[in-house]
Amino acid sequence: MATLITGAGLIGCHTAALLAARRDPVVLLDLHPDPALIGSMVPLDRVTLQAGDVRDRGAMLELFRQHHIKAVVHTAAALSMAIRTTPTLAADVNFGGTVNLLEAARQVGARRFVLASSTTLYYPIFHRPQLAPVPEDFAFHAVSERPASLYAASKMAAEFFAQHYADQFGLSVGILRYSAVLGLWRGPNNSVPGRLLATLLGQGARDGLVAMLDPLLLWSGGDDFIDARDVAVANVAALDAPALPGRVYTIGSGKLALFEDFLAAARAARPDLRYTDVALPGTGFAGFAHQRTQPFDVSRAQSELGFTARHDLASSFLAARPFAVS
Repeated sequence: MATLITGAGLIGCHTAALLAARRDPVVLLDLHPDPALIGSMVPLDRVTLQAGDVRDRGAMLELFRQHHIKAVVHTAAALSMAIRTTPTLAADVNFGGTVNLLEAARQVGARRFVLASSTTLYYPIFHRPQLAPVPEDFAFHAVSERPASLYAASKMAAEFFAQHYADQFGLSVGILRYSAVLGLWRGPNNSVPGRLLATLLGQGARDGLVAMLDPLLLWSGGDDFIDARDVAVANVAALDAPALPGRVYTIGSGKLALFEDFLAAARAARPDLRYTDVALPGTGFAGFAHQRTQPFDVSRAQSELGFTARHDLASSFLAARPFAVS
């Protein structure tokens, strides 16, 4: 019996490495798996690499049966930047791909399905006064506070389907809403937090001067960030938990970080660099319309998964530096 990890990106590879280290059978699925890149993080002799497309329902069911899949960590997704270019990816990959995997898991009687989701679901409510940390079961208005992007909408739809598979078919589901994930590796860097790290660590710098020109990398107020290594630990914790009574868990630091905090961490990691002065916008992180003044409530992940983030900004910058220095 094996654990299937979909998506051989930063989070998927970190998760596969943790499971491989304890000798769990792992199948690592990607649309175009690159052994050289994956092997930089994962011992290839301890995992099975599998090329495949989550959009192909029949192929996913066959994969589950062939490899005797009994647990899933589903991280494969089209991110916001790709969806802006090809909007249908949100429906075909993020939503449809999730449904295909849920159905395969149901048919083979898998014991656990861990779904990677996103805290971007919370962002539309931040126009209201923020008086306390935000819990998983947050209240929102279905029209005026609908998901702020096709990416977020696809994640919310996938969450609803996963919960119905749990309700109707008894599939043990854990939905992990990741905060903005920090980390770099030898592979592709397609996320906004990853681009922020790379830029602050010197990618694109000229004569040691870093110019912050991308408005998505500037924000006012705070936001919650989490190291990719911590996300992988949370994934494994969700696989291992005897039960998942809360079903939905925010995976974050529980703390707000300001742009100034990132700049301080970058200067500590790269004291040889200089940074241009910037005027911060009135918007929140990654261009979201509203600034944040409250962190997420991460107590459910702590109490039910035994998970607490361990890496701070300084640790994330130091870990990312080798992959960002020009």
